Amino acid sequence: MEAANPPRYSTLSLDTLPLSLDTLPLYPAPDDFDISSLDRPRPGERESRQAFDFCIAKNTNSAGDSYPWATLRLFSRVPAALQRPRYIGGANIKGSVMLNLKRPRTVTSIAVLLRGRMVTSSLSEGSHTFLEVVHPIWSKASVAGPTSSATGKLQGFFEWPFSFPFPAEIRSTPSSASKRNSTIPQGTGETGTYLTPQTVLERGVNANVTYEIVLKITTAGLLDTKHRAIANVLYIPLIRPPSLGPLRAGAYVSEAPLLGPEQDPAGWQEIEQMKLRVSESRNGGFDPIAIDIECTAYIANPSTYTRGTVIPCYLICKNTHVARASGHSRLSNTLLAAFTKQQCVSLGLTQRVQYHEDSRQALSAKFGSDFKAGGSRDERARSMNACEEAVWWTPRDVGGGTFNLEGEIHLDVGHLPSCETPFLNVSYAVTVSIKASPDLDVSLVPQSSRIMAHGRRGSAASVLPSSSTTEPLVEFPVRIATAHAKQGPVPTPFTPPPPRKLKDGSRVQEVQYLRMTRMWR
Repeated sequence: MEAANPPRYSTLSLDTLPLSLDTLPLYPAPDDFDISSLDRPRPGERESRQAFDFCIAKNTNSAGDSYPWATLRLFSRVPAALQRPRYIGGANIKGSVMLNLKRPRTVTSIAVLLRGRMVTSSLSEGSHTFLEVVHPIWSKASVAGPTSSATGKLQGFFEWPFSFPFPAEIRSTPSSASKRNSTIPQGTGETGTYLTPQTVLERGVNANVTYEIVLKITTAGLLDTKHRAIANVLYIPLIRPPSLGPLRAGAYVSEAPLLGPEQDPAGWQEIEQMKLRVSESRNGGFDPIAIDIECTAYIANPSTYTRGTVIPCYLICKNTHVARASGHSRLSNTLLAAFTKQQCVSLGLTQRVQYHEDSRQALSAKFGSDFKAGGSRDERARSMNACEEAVWWTPRDVGGGTFNLEGEIHLDVGHLPSCETPFLNVSYAVTVSIKASPDLDVSLVPQSSRIMAHGRRGSAASVLPSSSTTEPLVEFPVRIATAHAKQGPVPTPFTPPPPRKLKDGSRVQEVQYLRMTRMWR
């Protein structure tokens, strides 16, 4: 008996040829990969179990019309707007295979395959299959007795439900060819286990990670014929950050400001301590007053953050020079206040995507260390993207003589999650750099330099021009997750996110903001 149709399904008719590179799916929208509300749906957000049909249509009826004789039906819980199946790490692939045979047909075997591929070009060396799972549905050899099914001749309507897991991890084992070309000794059995990477179909990244579920039917005749229906699906790994510390979690629950590093040292990670020299810009022939500042940058701990949320940031700025005169003390505080007000220290998020242009290199067990050890630039391709910068404000509880900044880096929901596999590496880092100021000269203090008692630059000082400090001073690695922690409150921002930056450099403002206020889910 045919199963009742679910609320919605889509039908695609495919010929019997394998999917070509020209029929790869269109670029998915960033929101198609958003599972941050997996455990806690947002108000008005719905997901439903939907069915998607992928058909082989070669039979013709008495009127000459073509109709599907084989259908692969996939079930998936997706938002209403999503037009393709989507699977999350640890979930099962559920569906059914349906045959509608008006005339007898000799069928040898039926199977459903899950295949994951890394594609860097249309050339043969530009495609690497890193995942293949075969789930048998039916075979002539498994049917006993003299029935028509045992002979492989099928006629009428048949339906076989199936369910098998989408692997959350993949294992990398060197092939025999790669072993011959590898420096790893034979017989070491060296393998690695990695999280299955997310679907990657992005403008600006010449490397695609695609997943397809294939219905494969073999029929007999003069020659065995293989018929295929291929469904392109999306996959998202389930990556969660650790639970928040008690003080930070308590601040989110009570809708209070976060405590700074001095009040909650376990809740913050120091990423850089800088010695900076600050003075008024030279607009005359005199030597302006200069002060030395110790500036320490922090990000929230633990350093794994869910896309769609924020990375909390903090700066503690102190004047390291003790002035002898009260007038100079006031000037020092004025310079320090101007330094923090003009936000001369910048924290930002940088994304790096690395892969081999010849994806066959990924078969080597040595490849996993190529990114870290250097490897050949001819074999690797890199994509680097400066994502977002921190938005700053002055903390409410700053005491006299203390000049701090609190801020956050907004994480776009469309960011690729962190990934480390033999064929693809997606990594993130928070960078610290010095921004140019029209009113202040800011530079790193050389260790041999010193400030004289009168506060002017000593003769031993070798001041670096501000233009030389625009490159990041430090990069601190962070991890980008796809879902929230299993327990505890959801991290929430103080400021609205900036307009979404597209790959072509344009920006899209998706939300209208009425006021600057803390937002809570």
